[in-house]
Amino acid sequence: MLDAGAAVLFCLLAVAQADGPVRASELDLIARLVDMPKTGDMAALGVCRELLGAQDGLESGLVLVGAALDAARGAQAYALAADFVMLNARIAPEEMRMLDILAENFRLNPLTRAAIDTAAQIRLAPELGHYD
Repeated sequence: MLDAGAAVLFCLLAVAQADGPVRASELDLIARLVDMPKTGDMAALGVCRELLGAQDGLESGLVLVGAALDAARGAQAYALAADFVMLNARIAPEEMRMLDILAENFRLNPLTRAAIDTAAQIRLAPELGHYD
């Protein structure tokens, strides 16, 4: 069983590894997004990485995530994952597919998802140097 914090970490790690091995810069970005203390959440991070590395780990992890997060927390986890993809500076098709999977897992309606995605783009545009 995952607690809410570990469930959010799982979602972010799943998106991070969607396009290949998780880089140190991606772990730093995840830590920044969830305000992860350097000592406290390392065990949860290890559990999530182990789960994602297992056969059928993504599917099993998504079941655990669904059990750990209510609808509001699921939307929040999706929003953090969208922020991660935007801040990662390169958006891979695999990351977009993982966002699709998360949206389906959290049963986000298309309008909610579009609002979250648009908000991430607007909120992060100055940080990314985009002003459109």
